[in-house]
Amino acid sequence: MNMNDNFKIPVLAAPLQGVTDNVWRMAQHEVFGGVDAYYAPFMRVEHGEVRRKDLRDVNPERNAGITLIPQILACQPDHAMMMVDALKLMGYSRIDINLGCPFPPIALHRKGSGMLAYPDLVEGLFKALAAVDEVEYSVKMRIGWDRNDQWRDILPLMEMLKPVNIAVHPRIGKQQYKGDLDIEQFEALLAASSCPVVYNGNLRTVEDIEATIQRYPKIAAVMVGSGLAANPGMFVPDAAPGDYRRFHDLLVDGYTEQLNGGEAQLVRHLQDIWQTFLPGTGRKLFKAIRKSRTLEQYETAAAAALADVENALKNAFSDESADSGDPDFS
Repeated sequence: MNMNDNFKIPVLAAPLQGVTDNVWRMAQHEVFGGVDAYYAPFMRVEHGEVRRKDLRDVNPERNAGITLIPQILACQPDHAMMMVDALKLMGYSRIDINLGCPFPPIALHRKGSGMLAYPDLVEGLFKALAAVDEVEYSVKMRIGWDRNDQWRDILPLMEMLKPVNIAVHPRIGKQQYKGDLDIEQFEALLAASSCPVVYNGNLRTVEDIEATIQRYPKIAAVMVGSGLAANPGMFVPDAAPGDYRRFHDLLVDGYTEQLNGGEAQLVRHLQDIWQTFLPGTGRKLFKAIRKSRTLEQYETAAAAALADVENALKNAFSDESADSGDPDFS
């Protein structure tokens, strides 16, 4: 895996359900870049088969030119094997295992971070996956589901899987994304792990990443989620004023082509993107986007919001006394 020139270790884009799909990934890569590998939002089995929507998202033709790592979510080994087999047929030899999803509808079914409370389930899953030839794995996990030391029962099980790395978000699943990071437990895990460890959590700016690398020189990579969703150009200090508009237009074009639920579905999906995209958007501008009912209304509202971003960038570039050349959108 390549290393980001800014940080000397790889920068990985975290999977965010409903946001970082193939359209978003390709737009971010084309306009901004700075990411060494993208993790796809998790795949799952429903009604006895791998969701077709998930398979379409990781179709290599829709992800040409980027390093994509598909992710699977399962507590049942047979479901995991269905996804692994499907991914192998698509040409993938690296797969990520989700032990981190904190959302109750997932976790309370002993999946994602909810599985961390059941080491026997994790052991059964790892044992089945380790028997597959020509596939290597990575793991994305929390430090626990309802206790901050549950990782201690999971870490020894990694030996049978021998993952490429373990991406750790130092919260328990029940916290979801609230409350403080448990840095003490992360440091203990980092010291105890024989596998390379990736840091994930609250990396909203380049400065956050730099500080994390300085604090933990042993980490193998950083994984950025909400910070990159908020500001897809966070690794481009000299982003042109029109780059955010071009990124947005690629999203509109991509979703227009891929979504088949008509204009209403398209508008809803684009509105959902703004729940994380450019959170510094003015309240009135954001409200206008949320109130849009037609594509024409949405495009008018989005254009106004993007013009506001462009003006902020232009002002920043023209301010010779500024310490930094771009505003903080993260």
